[in-house]
Amino acid sequence: KMRDIKGYNTFIKIQQINKGMSSDKKYYIETAGGQRLLLRIADISEYERKKAEFDIMKKAVMLGIPMPPPW
Repeated sequence: KMRDIKGYNTFIKIQQINKGMSSDKKYYIETAGGQRLLLRIADISEYERKKAEFDIMKKAVMLGIPMPPPW
């Protein structure tokens, strides 16, 4: 449930995104504090693959590769 997400009470705009090739559910979110976020929700069966992808993205950011941070 989206309400279980930390910080959900600060979400003032939630808009589903129906673009992209992945089967993830994607949402554009704006918070009361002015943050603009991309929320991706994947099936639990994808957990290990998504965790590895996240770790690679963290390393890329730490190496100075220009990209949005994954957190």
